[in-house]
Amino acid sequence: MSKQTLPRGIRLHNPGLIEKGDPWQGLADDQSADPRFAVFEGPEWGIRAIARVLITYQDKHGIENISGIVNRWAPPGENDSASYAAHLARHLRVDLHQAIDFTDYETARHLIEVIIHHENGLQPYDALTINEGLRLAGIRPPVEAQHAALEEVRPLSRTRTLRAGRAAEAAGGVALISGAIAAFGETLPVLRDGAQLLRENAPGLLMLIGLAVVLASGWILYARWHDRMQGLR
Repeated sequence: MSKQTLPRGIRLHNPGLIEKGDPWQGLADDQSADPRFAVFEGPEWGIRAIARVLITYQDKHGIENISGIVNRWAPPGENDSASYAAHLARHLRVDLHQAIDFTDYETARHLIEVIIHHENGLQPYDALTINEGLRLAGIRPPVEAQHAALEEVRPLSRTRTLRAGRAAEAAGGVALISGAIAAFGETLPVLRDGAQLLRENAPGLLMLIGLAVVLASGWILYARWHDRMQGLR
């Protein structure tokens, strides 16, 4: 999907379709892309704005349920508020008039994801982007949720940094085992032939092990540098 065919809110980094007028953090310098809705520098700032609106509803206006949110966010005179409210309640698995805490991470995350989907017809953001928007709004994601978001974006088991680390561990393990065989070869007959072979080839073997460790360590440093240059965490 090209940028031109993206939904309006996604193009503007304003997935809540928040109108212009307030001095939001993260507003783009150029607001000319749309005559009505605010333009943000990145999606995390638009997500933050949604979260801050919801928190204001709760703290300033005493709104604490789905029905109250929708009646203020999408007034019945301009929107199908009943359908909107039912959509939110169904996905959050709560009653329309059930009290919820908009500052709770899980509640806020699910609520914002559904709002984004309802306003734009899709919810394109990964968990890491949603978490960053919530963090900017003052809702800190739990450690386990942030780890899961990072794993979703770039699985640790597939990263070059981790593979390089395993290579270094393997090289170190070979060195450790070799040393143990050499040390106990004289006292344990089953290891005697191996110990003799190690002694005869010790210089070359040590050089190969050392080279393997150096190469693996260099791989770790390169992988970290490359990931950082690519903007990966």
